[in-house]
Amino acid sequence: MRLSISNYGILPRIPSLTAILLLSLGVATPCRWDVLTALTDSPAVLVYTDGASRGNPGPAAVGYAIFDPSGRCLERDGKYVGEHTNNEAEYEALLWAIEKASSYTLDSVRFHSDSELVVHQVNGVYQVKKEHLRDYVCRIRKSVERFQSFRLVYMPRENPRIVLVDGIVNGVLDGEEARRGSIP
Repeated sequence: MRLSISNYGILPRIPSLTAILLLSLGVATPCRWDVLTALTDSPAVLVYTDGASRGNPGPAAVGYAIFDPSGRCLERDGKYVGEHTNNEAEYEALLWAIEKASSYTLDSVRFHSDSELVVHQVNGVYQVKKEHLRDYVCRIRKSVERFQSFRLVYMPRENPRIVLVDGIVNGVLDGEEARRGSIP
C-alpha cells in the first residue's frame, strides 16, 4: 500500500477550495476536519478506540469497539496495560485496535479517537517531539500498511461510540482497582 496524505484522511496544510467552501457553510470547522473525510470514504469497518490512565503516569487500560457500516457492533473489548501516561494509553489502544480490525478486513478502515494529540500526530498535523511517542507513531504507520486504505479521525468524547469505549476502559480500571484493593 502506498501511504500518502489522502490515506491518513487529513486536510492539506493549505485548504482546498472544497474545504474552504465546507468550512464557510458551517459543515466543518478547522477543529472538525474529520467531517470532511467522512464525506468521502466508505470503510469496511469503523473502529473506535480509547485509552486512559489513573494518574499520569498510572495504572492504564485500553479499549476498542469495531462496527460494520450498518452500525452493528462486531466486537468490543478492553484490557489492563500496566503503568502508562494517558497519551501512551491512547496510542496502546490504537495499536491493539489496528491488530483486531485486521482480522475483519484489510480493505478500507476508519479509526476514531477522542485524543486530538494522537490523531494529529499520527496524521502528521502535529510534530511528535517526545522520542517514545515517535516510536508509537512509527509502529502505527507501519502496522496500517496492511490496509488498502486507513483513516484516523478525531471524534469528540460525547460521541455515543466513544462513550461506549470509554465505559469499557473505565470498567477495566475499576475491575483492576477492585482486584488490587485500590489503585493509587
